[in-house]
Amino acid sequence: MNPAAGAHAPYDDILHAAFERRYREGEDSWSREPAMRRLVPLLLERLARPGGHVLDIGAGRGPDTVELLAAGHRVTATDLLRLPEWDAIEHRWGERVAFLRGDITELPLPPARFDAAVDNGVLHHQDPARYPAYLAAVRRTLRPGGLLALSLFSTVEERPDGVVNRADDGRISRWFTAHETRQLLGEAHFETLALERIPRRLEGLAYLLVVAAATDEKDGQ
Repeated sequence: MNPAAGAHAPYDDILHAAFERRYREGEDSWSREPAMRRLVPLLLERLARPGGHVLDIGAGRGPDTVELLAAGHRVTATDLLRLPEWDAIEHRWGERVAFLRGDITELPLPPARFDAAVDNGVLHHQDPARYPAYLAAVRRTLRPGGLLALSLFSTVEERPDGVVNRADDGRISRWFTAHETRQLLGEAHFETLALERIPRRLEGLAYLLVVAAATDEKDGQ
């Protein structure tokens, strides 16, 4: 699929084609972005002890999966594509890691299975109309009080409102504000526990790194 054709394709197909091309051509700059490597340490500070089971959504080449495994956790990792690095990770870590190919909202993951979930750059590429369904799917996989570690596009200087962009290949990218982030997570029954703004390599842009806890829906969070 090319960008021109992608304009008329279902958005799921646009995402798949865009990421397949960028991984194939080595244009996955996010795999080498230092700011993104700070999300898992932020989560590990709040995970009580090793031995938990973590869901890594949009695992890519697997850097977060490997860091979680090295910290003593089991990991189920997902992505729209199967990357070559997965074979070596499976060989090294054996039954402590499982890789699944597919959309998190469609994979048959058991409910309340995971102690935590990592989304290091997935939500901000979703169609905004699907944010509630996406977060609901993630929340269903978490045990009561389970943690969500999330990285979102943002700007170094906080803006009054976020910005939605669309790349030439059709991917949507949303730049979030801290207020929007807390509100979106609250509506999805997550309580924000930590939020850090980390500058990116691109001037003026940043990541919001967030850790949130799943709350009881009866709490009205």
